[in-house]
Amino acid sequence: MEDCVVRMEGICKYFGEKVALEHASIELHEGEVLGLVGDNGAGKSTLLKILAGVFPKDSGDIFIKGRKVRINSPRQSRSLGIEMVYQDMSLCGSLNAWENIYLGRYHTHPLRRSLLPILDKRSMARKALQSLRNLGIDLTDINGPVRNLSGGQQQAVAICRCQLFRPGVILLDEPTASMGMAEREKVLDMILDLKDQGSSIIMVTHNLQELFQVADRALVVKEGRSIWCGPLEGMEPENLAQMMFVGRA
Repeated sequence: MEDCVVRMEGICKYFGEKVALEHASIELHEGEVLGLVGDNGAGKSTLLKILAGVFPKDSGDIFIKGRKVRINSPRQSRSLGIEMVYQDMSLCGSLNAWENIYLGRYHTHPLRRSLLPILDKRSMARKALQSLRNLGIDLTDINGPVRNLSGGQQQAVAICRCQLFRPGVILLDEPTASMGMAEREKVLDMILDLKDQGSSIIMVTHNLQELFQVADRALVVKEGRSIWCGPLEGMEPENLAQMMFVGRA
């Protein structure tokens, strides 16, 4: 398919004798939000982490825009235009928002008459603040530690960290977990904004109401296998839930 930006075919992953994924497959189309759903332990997060380079696959193939690739590390995944926001957000609580956003990829400018670069803190803080505002988040203190931020604000920082580097593919692992209703809505709005900006998104979620709010299609994973994939338009949440837990509509 011409608009397929990610295709994973026959992916298998084993942790000792435990089967995490068995011949699972997934396709992500350009400019869409694909919901990844299934029971706990179905293999959803493992599938994303293989694409993000956290876990190596044991077998199967990965194609990015039609080209077969090998992904053995997060660095390789990022080089292919893929960024992941983990369920725990992986933020450093003692660092502020812009330090977390640019962590490991700080902007520097050279000192005059010196070969040693220094951090361009003002530029990073300004760009981080603007990027957060673009996602509908206005922090009163961009320099305060992120541990003092609300769950929704921390998720915005994590999303901003990956979005700022303009990835083509964004992976979200339960982005609204442990949030109140108002913050959930803000995060869902952020996801739609990212889609409007041209990103293709895979989102793991257990909340079917949220799934139907933002996703174009859904992929059901059960016991390590992908058992159904299709558009959500015209589908009832009850039918999708039945597929998740029974294996058929």
